[in-house]
Amino acid sequence: MFFTPIDYERWERKEYLECFQKTAIYITADVDITALYGQIKRRGLRLYPALVYCAARVINQDQAFRYARDTQGNIGLWDVVHPYYTVPRLDDRALFSMKCTAYTSDFTAFYESFSKDYAQAETCGRLLCDPKLPENICGISITPELGFTAFGFGGSPKEDFTPFTLFGRFRREGERILLPVAGEFSHAVNDGLHISRFFQQLETVGKTLFPQ
Repeated sequence: MFFTPIDYERWERKEYLECFQKTAIYITADVDITALYGQIKRRGLRLYPALVYCAARVINQDQAFRYARDTQGNIGLWDVVHPYYTVPRLDDRALFSMKCTAYTSDFTAFYESFSKDYAQAETCGRLLCDPKLPENICGISITPELGFTAFGFGGSPKEDFTPFTLFGRFRREGERILLPVAGEFSHAVNDGLHISRFFQQLETVGKTLFPQ
């Protein structure tokens, strides 16, 4: 885990951060997962870990989504960000646990690690499964039984800079499979261009994850 501070006074987003430092942008968009879903089913794999991987890959391949503050409050970039996701508990389906899986660009290796971590989270019996979390994480969740068209959080303003991703229930439109994806973005570091790129890259990663 490496954190690289930036030259704040020369940073091109300095005035944006000072104006929008606690402002969040909430966007929901449909993502075409037709190719991804087909490949996942042909291989006998599960969709959720593939979606978590895709979101983590998009965040890790674009530095606009890896900004953070260190413990001294300095702005910088993580070299890698790990997905921190929700898992339904086996003892009570009305409750969930949260688990972190180390990100690697190797999908097969990530899928194997995710599967082990997911199984642990199902039975850990508490909200936070990891005794200690790394600082460099990105939140991911899912509403598998609900398709949605909008999303928003209440409460305190967003203070971190890493996108939060929420996946909904997919639907079929003709031959296409569309997945509602919501994102919470920090306006201090992400504008409309970055947010558009997030959803575009998410769709691209899904389409190209497996060789055709």
